[in-house]
Amino acid sequence: MSDAESTCLWIDLLAHDDPRDVVHRAVACLAQGGILGFSTAIDDCLAASVTNPEGLARIRMLSRLSETQPLTLYLKGPDEAIDWVPRCPPLGRRLAWRLWPGPLTLIFPELDTAGLGGRIPAKVETLLSPEAKLAIQCPNDRFVRDVLELIPTPLATAQVTAEDRNPAGTTPTLRRFSGIDMVIHSASPQDARGATQVLIQEQSWRIVREGLIDAETIQRMSGIVILFVCTGNTCRSPMAEAICKLVLARRLQCQVGELEERGFLVLSAGVAASDGAPAAAHAVEVLRAMGGSLKEHRSRRLTREMVRMADWIFAMTEDHLDALLESVPEAHSTAFLLDPRGGDVSDPIGTNQENYIRTAETIESLITQRLEQLGL
Repeated sequence: MSDAESTCLWIDLLAHDDPRDVVHRAVACLAQGGILGFSTAIDDCLAASVTNPEGLARIRMLSRLSETQPLTLYLKGPDEAIDWVPRCPPLGRRLAWRLWPGPLTLIFPELDTAGLGGRIPAKVETLLSPEAKLAIQCPNDRFVRDVLELIPTPLATAQVTAEDRNPAGTTPTLRRFSGIDMVIHSASPQDARGATQVLIQEQSWRIVREGLIDAETIQRMSGIVILFVCTGNTCRSPMAEAICKLVLARRLQCQVGELEERGFLVLSAGVAASDGAPAAAHAVEVLRAMGGSLKEHRSRRLTREMVRMADWIFAMTEDHLDALLESVPEAHSTAFLLDPRGGDVSDPIGTNQENYIRTAETIESLITQRLEQLGL
């Protein structure tokens, strides 16, 4: 056994009877100024409290980061990201809400001093980010997130570099490091590519290091999401979804299938929907006549995650809007009635095709008005 292994507490979480006990031991180690090693399914990393400058210095040395590379802050979730980057561009917010927890590191070109970054001591700032950049991530590993829930500050972390990895991928690399107080092996290795690192600018993004999330996914998830809401997601909201796609495609002079490439994702859901029901037959026929399609539509219930990922939400009635905001109050700035004048869009279910046609025409007119208001 090496000196590193003899002085480092090694814990295999997969064989441990009480994972919560390991969480508390990890939290205690951090509180005492210790250095943790996390060996997860996608990467090995070193971690210390962001308030521990000696720990940050050791991490930088052990991980062999370049003088210009920032340490990555592990956060609890997107809400905490805004505390560190209050002036975060909408693009960065979208990616955080849609891809966290997950293997995505967002890098900002400068430390936002209007946020918590403006409160850290100069010595910590220099170690955290020599060039005043900020790198943040909400990790996918459940054990790491459990630790984050019990500590008052983020973890500053550095991924172990590729040349330090164990080629066999079986014996965790971190056991070979000296200067680590505790190593927790929480998952068997599955993919060594690690987190994708994305530099966020005001209106653009660039992959700094390729990882588990590919450019196509980043492109899709960085787009504007428009969500339509009704009751059962079989009539009004799916019609609105399909009509909105048609209107946007006409404006962008592209095919409906190309909208995601152009930065738009249009969805629909129901506040009382059951999952998997097809669209109403009359709705399918009316949209076919308009040049759209609801043939493959299947209903889905509105979820908190869907509301949070949407840039704009349009409800068919006041009741739908009230139900949505009761469930997710923070959506008050993004959720509105589809009708800018405050009227309800009547439910055509159970009526004839002529009524569905009138409903579709009303929805198209209201969507046109809303898109013009949004400058789209």
